[in-house]
Amino acid sequence: AAAGGADVVVVCGACSRGPADHVRGVLAEAGAEFLVEGVACRPGHPQLLARLGDGRLVVGLPGNPFAALVAALTLLVPVLTVMRGRPRPAVERVRLAGEVAAHPADTRIVAVRRTADGAVPVGHDRPGLLWGAALADALAVVPPGWRGDEVELLALPS
Repeated sequence: AAAGGADVVVVCGACSRGPADHVRGVLAEAGAEFLVEGVACRPGHPQLLARLGDGRLVVGLPGNPFAALVAALTLLVPVLTVMRGRPRPAVERVRLAGEVAAHPADTRIVAVRRTADGAVPVGHDRPGLLWGAALADALAVVPPGWRGDEVELLALPS
């Protein structure tokens, strides 16, 4: 373990670039090396990954609950998986059954439930709500410009 007993420090909120977002500034003052400074996905885009001088990693999650969950599954969990030497899970691809509008430039993350017909959006997947995640068993990764083909699923913890 690194100094302070932690290999990874997780911060939730204040990771974007607005006037109330101070994490990036504090990390820059500490001389951190920024490895990820935002991801082109909605919700969950204001996430970050930085390395401190002593080797510890800092994972910054958005402050909105669903956005934080998305960032935890797309950044934090993979970082911890690699650090523990565990294999990455197999990619699950399914047909998305239901109305989903793709974002023109960013990947959309949509709460879904697996059915015999494919993954069905459950709705309620705005950044500040966890209701959709509570109804879902996975998150569909809908790439920009998606036109109805299969999508990757991220399993939600049961």
